[in-house]
Amino acid sequence: MRVRGWDTARACIENRQPLVMITWHGRMMVPVMHSRGRHIAAMISQHSDGEIVARLVQRLGYDTVRGSSTRGGTGAALELLDRVKNGQTAAMICDGPRGPIYTMKPGAPFLALQSRAAVIPTTFAAERAWVLGSWDRFQIPKPFARVHLLFGDPIPFPGEETSLKEYTRTLESALQALTAEADALAKR
Repeated sequence: MRVRGWDTARACIENRQPLVMITWHGRMMVPVMHSRGRHIAAMISQHSDGEIVARLVQRLGYDTVRGSSTRGGTGAALELLDRVKNGQTAAMICDGPRGPIYTMKPGAPFLALQSRAAVIPTTFAAERAWVLGSWDRFQIPKPFARVHLLFGDPIPFPGEETSLKEYTRTLESALQALTAEADALAKR
C-alpha cells in the first residue's frame, strides 16, 4: 500500500482539532481499514445494511452515529456536530446511501460549516480490484494488488459568509480531483 498525506491527517486527529474526513461510498473500504483504532465518529445509515457496517466499524475502533440523508439524519447530524465541536474527528460518506455516485450530499459540508472544522478528503484506487455492479461501484482490492490511499490537504473552514451550496461544490470538486488522481496512480 502506498499512502500519501496520512501524517497531516494523523496530526489533525491527534491534536483533536475540529475535523471532518470525507470519502465516497464505493471508496470507503481502504480508508476505513487504515484509520481504524482512532475513535473517529462515523455516521452510518439506519438502513438494514447499515447495521452490518456499524458492527464492523465498531470492532475496528470507530464510534458510530446512526443516521443518513434519508433516515434519522437530523438527530445524527446534531450528535456528530457536538462530537466534532468537542474535538472528535467525524467520518462521512458523501454520496450515500443511494447516490448518485460521486455527487456530494450536503451533510458533510453542513457539518463542517457548523462546527468550523477543516475537511480532509480521502480516497483510494487499487491497480487490480473487484468492482461491484452496485450504484456506488464499490471497490475491493484484489490480493497483492498495489493500493494508492490518498489523504488530501486539509480544507480549512472558509468563513461564515460561505453558502452551503458553494461549499458543497468546493468539497465535491476536491474529492473528485483526489479520486481522479488515485485512479491515475493506479492506472484505472
